[in-house]
Amino acid sequence: MKKLNLLKTIVDYFWVISLIATPLFLFFVFYLLFTGETLDIPIKINGLEVKTVDLASKIILIFGVFSYLLFLYGIYYFKKLLYLFQLRKIFVDEVVDYFNKIGYVFLLSAILAGIPLFIYKILKNEVNLELGGSPFLYLISLGLFFLVLSEVFKIAKNMKEENDLTV
Repeated sequence: MKKLNLLKTIVDYFWVISLIATPLFLFFVFYLLFTGETLDIPIKINGLEVKTVDLASKIILIFGVFSYLLFLYGIYYFKKLLYLFQLRKIFVDEVVDYFNKIGYVFLLSAILAGIPLFIYKILKNEVNLELGGSPFLYLISLGLFFLVLSEVFKIAKNMKEENDLTV
């Protein structure tokens, strides 16, 4: 339980910091979208530095905001899942449902951030080959991991129910 409490503390800390930073982030994004001025602040979207705020970069920025908000939504479900684990409710339908929702939300978040950025790089002729990981791959992997966990917990829940009936 110590590891679970540590994980819950870290996720809660991230959640509180995100709740504080998100309104500031949204204000800055809307300022960029409507004025087009960068205020001499270097802007990086998933590792790509935006030098001018044109229509394509605004679209990428909008997709990035939606991706970020979806990611926070997935973290919200993760917090709820950890709370159920603290209550020792492990093999219940809500756990399977939360794992499933987290997986799909993370996958959608990765797609909303990764694919428009890839198209933007193609349009700007900035496509390059990098060895190593990227946030897109990490988020896709995390989403698939939660979907697999959803299936594993569904099977385990059914096996537990069958075991409880035979006892």
